[in-house]
Amino acid sequence: MLIITSYILLFATNLFAKVWIVDNNPFPVGDYTTLSAVHGVASPGDTVYVYPSGSLYEAIILTKKLFLFGAGIDLDLHGGQSTQANSTLSGTMGFNAGSEGSVMEGFDGNFIVGINVDDIVIKRCEIKYLVINGNGCMVLQNEIVGSAGSGDSSVLIGSNYGNIIIANNKIYNTSSSGLEEKVIASNISSTLVIVNNVLNIQYSGDTVFKNLSPTTLVQNNIIIKGNIPENAAWAIYQYNMSNGSQIPDGGVGNIENIDMSIVFEDPANFDTGLHLLPGSPAAGTGFGGADMGIYGGDYPFIDGGYPGIPAVYFIESQVITVPQNGLNVRFKAKSNAR
Repeated sequence: MLIITSYILLFATNLFAKVWIVDNNPFPVGDYTTLSAVHGVASPGDTVYVYPSGSLYEAIILTKKLFLFGAGIDLDLHGGQSTQANSTLSGTMGFNAGSEGSVMEGFDGNFIVGINVDDIVIKRCEIKYLVINGNGCMVLQNEIVGSAGSGDSSVLIGSNYGNIIIANNKIYNTSSSGLEEKVIASNISSTLVIVNNVLNIQYSGDTVFKNLSPTTLVQNNIIIKGNIPENAAWAIYQYNMSNGSQIPDGGVGNIENIDMSIVFEDPANFDTGLHLLPGSPAAGTGFGGADMGIYGGDYPFIDGGYPGIPAVYFIESQVITVPQNGLNVRFKAKSNAR
């Protein structure tokens, strides 16, 4: 008997959409080896699976509605899948006219995302920084560690955009220039929902928010470190936790001046340390009795960033068989949380 462990995705798609596989491994099984090549032939509404690999995939600019799935992030730390390799991107993944409604999920690499259209979902990815110029976008369950540079933000939203949800992300601006770095910077004319994130900055004088509108909701977040300036105080703050007294007055349910060592397993470890400790002051004290932080709320963070599609993680098959006996195959599959 031969035991084969492989990364195989089971999928459901509509009658007319096609599923493509991108694989740049030495002995590829996919349709193409680059995202650029598959983007050239894919039709709007198609699905693209990008196989885990030891080599980088170059990011592209999308001008079609596509559903892009990688293998997950930090699989070597979290396990639970058939592979420890990631689908790792380099460069900038852009969403331009024609790509409205696209979904991107499960990519590693500390790459850059630039959104210039409406209704884009970025989910369970490891990102350096992200810029949104569109309505109805969702940024869910990501690890965003970095910034655009000195004085810039990890997440930047342009003017006059609305219905943007930033939920259950780890966001850490790692710049130490001291030039007013921001974790999330918006414009007073844009409307956001910022919920169940864990926010941190490298330099103690920097800010977690900038230019938040009075129609922006900030809820169930945990601020490990970072100031909130006056230009972000107009937002609605409720059921948040912070290390100091920086949360603006007037909200309900906010908890301040908390030592983060009693909140998280390891607040200094952004990869694996953000689970709440037993008895944590953030447990059950969020809105509606939910946990604060990335594991509470409507979009709990998924360790490993597995895409929310079923996967086969074990196959056992005979090496030698004869036609009259058929081929006996045993496999195990698992569903991953949406």
